[in-house]
Amino acid sequence: MHKQTMKSAVLSFASISLLLIISLYAVAIPSSNLVQGQETDRYSFPVNSSPYDISFKEWTQKWWQWYISIPKQHNPNFEDAEGVKYEPKDCSYLQDPASPVFFVPYIMREKGAFTTMTCNVPQNKSIMIGIDNGLMDCGDPIVQPKTVDTLEKIVKESNIFPNEFDITLDGNPLALTNEEKDRVLSEPFNITEPKNNIWDEPPGTYLSVADGWYLMLKPLPLGEHTLHYRI
Repeated sequence: MHKQTMKSAVLSFASISLLLIISLYAVAIPSSNLVQGQETDRYSFPVNSSPYDISFKEWTQKWWQWYISIPKQHNPNFEDAEGVKYEPKDCSYLQDPASPVFFVPYIMREKGAFTTMTCNVPQNKSIMIGIDNGLMDCGDPIVQPKTVDTLEKIVKESNIFPNEFDITLDGNPLALTNEEKDRVLSEPFNITEPKNNIWDEPPGTYLSVADGWYLMLKPLPLGEHTLHYRI
């Protein structure tokens, strides 16, 4: 992911490379129904699918609701931020253990940077990560008037020029591209920002809209897997 709407601005983080080491461990999880659209590759769900009887679009909203709930001091993007006493948390922090999908935070870095992140994921869970996306909410003072049309306009403008994607899983190329066919604009939904949230907005619940590109991997075999992407 190289774009995200931040406090009163849309910031651009281009050409970063992330190596995500995914370790799968065994855990008893009830089987769930996987309803899929047309296949794109054997490893990921297409955006027109409904994994676990929930639309892909709604899963993107759930990803944001989880990510926004993480206070700044536990957010991996503030590890080196000035004035922040960073306290790292496991990738499972604040996640619903009953959910069939495990959310993975993205890592923003400066242009040309390379970074590695490791997450331990329970067996039989799908994995979702935002690749190149953004969100705008009514808690941001630049949203005037505070309408859905304004939210959509601002957040879509942050994704006018997406970088090309180069994504592999264990060396296998994935089908996700920066084309419009893979882009997801959410329905309006609520986010709840905690105290000391990443945008320094007053804590509260705000109407929001998200836009961009996301990857949802199907459950992987036990063991260690490497997801690499450059944007």
